[in-house]
Amino acid sequence: MVNPRQRVSKRFFGWLNLLLLSVLVGIVPQATVSAASLCSSVASSGTKPAPVGNISTWPKWRQIFIDNFDRCSLGGDWGPYYGAPGGNSASWWDPSMVRLDGGKLQLRAQQVDGRWLTGGVSNFTRAQQYGKWEMRFRADKSDEISFHLLLWPKNEIWPPEIDIAETVDGNRKSMSAFVHWNTPTDGFGQGQADITGDFSNWNTVGVEWGPGIVRGTLNGRVWTTFESATKVPATPMWLGLQTESGACARKVAWGVGSCPSAGTPAVSNVEIDWVSVYAPGW
Repeated sequence: MVNPRQRVSKRFFGWLNLLLLSVLVGIVPQATVSAASLCSSVASSGTKPAPVGNISTWPKWRQIFIDNFDRCSLGGDWGPYYGAPGGNSASWWDPSMVRLDGGKLQLRAQQVDGRWLTGGVSNFTRAQQYGKWEMRFRADKSDEISFHLLLWPKNEIWPPEIDIAETVDGNRKSMSAFVHWNTPTDGFGQGQADITGDFSNWNTVGVEWGPGIVRGTLNGRVWTTFESATKVPATPMWLGLQTESGACARKVAWGVGSCPSAGTPAVSNVEIDWVSVYAPGW
């Protein structure tokens, strides 16, 4: 029987579906940053404060969680990933690649003993059906490392999945959003939207998810909308933030690009300045 993930379109960025959380080898409920003694909880300049409070304009959102990462340990609301991403033998998630410093969450990517280690975390304590998620982030340029900011089903059964922002573009000049589904009437499928920008600098990305609709936001504005009574997920989901290696090899193997421009630094980071989660106010 064909693996459902292998049926997903191999358009540019479509391969990312193979790399996401088909199996989490382990999620550690709580972790303390190993280099906590070197951590600074003071936010650096150039970032933007997290929004505080409910959103009163329609459709109205009630803020239920906010994290500015202004500390030196991850805490119990987040779980660092451990293990191999599904379908991506080139990458390995390790809790040591998750750090807090300078008022930011750092998802690190680094070669250790000839193998790429990368960081990922889940906000599994805040799983919900429908809601709004926003986060301010930036990503170092790297042909080898991809980033994925997504909603993953609480019951661990894929699909569905909502990808808020992800890219294998080493120069971080573009990103994509996806909605994945499997329904009796529609089968396995995906909707995709692409946008350009400079994602090596700070941007605020988000998603608004309600019955039959998913809207992607960038810096406070809706940039893509997906509507379907049958294809939009309805199962509770949690937020996942992750990096993976192997982006360049996948692009070349699947004929969707080459990797000569950004290069592959020995260490690269995706930084998250803050995360804000809202429940529906309707």
